[in-house]
Amino acid sequence: MPSFAGPANATPLSPLLTVPQLRSVEKRYAEASLMEKAGAAAFRLIESLLPKTSADGSIVILCGPGNNGGDGLTLARLLREQGFSPCVIAPVTDALPPDADEALAKFLDRGGILHTTLPDLPAPPALIVDAIFGIGLNRAPDPPFDGLIRWVNDTHTAHRTPVVSLDIPSGLAGDTGVAWPPTVRATVTLSFIALKPGLLTLDGPDCCGELRFSTLDIPPADLAANADAQALHRRFIETHLPVVMRRRFRNVHKGSFGCLAVLGGASGMSGAPLLAGRAAARLGAGKVRVGFLGDTPLFDPGCPELMLHSAQTLLRMPHDAWAIGCGLGTSPPAPDILMAALPFDAPVLLDADALTLLGHHPEWVARVAERHAPTVLTPHPAEAACLLQCSTDEIQRHRPQAARDIARRYRAHTVLKGCGSIIADPAGSWVINTTGNPALAFGGSGDVLAGMVGALLAQGVEASQALRYAVCLHGAAADALVEKKEGPLGVLSEDIIRSAARLVNEAIAL
Repeated sequence: MPSFAGPANATPLSPLLTVPQLRSVEKRYAEASLMEKAGAAAFRLIESLLPKTSADGSIVILCGPGNNGGDGLTLARLLREQGFSPCVIAPVTDALPPDADEALAKFLDRGGILHTTLPDLPAPPALIVDAIFGIGLNRAPDPPFDGLIRWVNDTHTAHRTPVVSLDIPSGLAGDTGVAWPPTVRATVTLSFIALKPGLLTLDGPDCCGELRFSTLDIPPADLAANADAQALHRRFIETHLPVVMRRRFRNVHKGSFGCLAVLGGASGMSGAPLLAGRAAARLGAGKVRVGFLGDTPLFDPGCPELMLHSAQTLLRMPHDAWAIGCGLGTSPPAPDILMAALPFDAPVLLDADALTLLGHHPEWVARVAERHAPTVLTPHPAEAACLLQCSTDEIQRHRPQAARDIARRYRAHTVLKGCGSIIADPAGSWVINTTGNPALAFGGSGDVLAGMVGALLAQGVEASQALRYAVCLHGAAADALVEKKEGPLGVLSEDIIRSAARLVNEAIAL
């Protein structure tokens, strides 16, 4: 299974650079021998991987027609200088960029042999290096490169041959995570200069395998200054969350941790708000009240600490934060309930059916955007499509932009859920979360997340931070279960809730 915990050498928040931002950095460091440094970084990685493979087998390096191919040629030269004899395949070399052309000349000067097509190999290679396409690709690979990519994937599948992609798996879009068919499925991806959004969202994690990166000696402060986005890693919980958890102090009581209202539970859907309420209770909310549009249960046997009311009763009671939409439904009186809650002078999280209702009533956009207290939206791709009046496919092909568009349009702190959830705020900053795995792909997972965010809002955590903490923690809880071999199969809501509480308690104790 691919690594979901983020790059091994990542800080809690790593700068994310889009393709235009990376091009700007590359231009300013044009005299810094970036290609030579990229080849050296790749050589160090290959050197560390070789003991895990057959050192006697061949190393195949596939080079494309741009600077990514130049990185591969530089690596090939360095390998030759250390006694290796890599098999280098470069179908197109007649119009290489200047740096790549120089790398080719140096490789040939060291006695390197260049193949324009895949030669007959006496045995499966010990290692394949993908240096075909970099971040500039924005369409499906053309022949003959598409055939080489299929060979890479077929060889990896048939012989478990490790595949190392330089900078980005060939075929993957650097800004969006769209995998143009065919796309290399790497074992390890070594990203240069900075992480790219496409490595972390949509198809990116499935194509990258284990993700590592090298700044190529560019100062981190310079990279951060050029980035308006960051990657959110699991260490963020350990280093940031304890600061806002008041349970570090002893002179407290239940009122110190706020009161959250969870509003939903139409007929036949009472489980959704109960799951959100249970998650909120486990994540530290001092009091949790759950309001139902349908019949109100007498109590929750799984968490009798929850206080259960009718939706109408709940609306008349003051709360520190609201989580609305879990099992709300879209039939009357759900629209009226939602409209009654929007004017509240407290943070309001809108999830699930509340988001669908917003999408069905574009005239309500202004009411949400004009709220004085913070608003948090937690759509999955289909709900995001409803909010932006487009197709789910359009959302998925432009995930970072979609999250930012929703945040701006509704003036709301937004998480676009999915592989590499994207968190955007109304001011334009955004992050991609790197925690989480398929253990979260079950009904009720989103309700748990809503309750976690609501709990932090009720405890007074600022909306943008509450969303980041909760999303990162939600994924990390699933990762912790997989690490203990308790997932990804068979994980349910209570497992995630307990795992998340355990991680928070561990972080507070550090």
